[in-house]
Amino acid sequence: MIIRKQDLEALDSVMLAIMCKKISQDESAEPGAREQARQFKEDWIRLTEPERPPRSAKESEQIRRQLAELKVRMVDFLLPFVQAGFA
Repeated sequence: MIIRKQDLEALDSVMLAIMCKKISQDESAEPGAREQARQFKEDWIRLTEPERPPRSAKESEQIRRQLAELKVRMVDFLLPFVQAGFA
């Protein structure tokens, strides 16, 4: 079965973060890919578990926008791995 970009886009960001975690911990993955995956996972945690709750609707919207942008980047990063049967 071929996994398409749309298939990844349909996933919740938590699933994408888990996939990034898996890649970041895989010692057979390229060091650069492991580091990028680790950074995606950390960025996701920072956005979904902030140190303090948003203080305004504007701040909440900014976080939602950043999370949506992160999801797009995560999908683009993960697609080649998933298509190769990695994750």
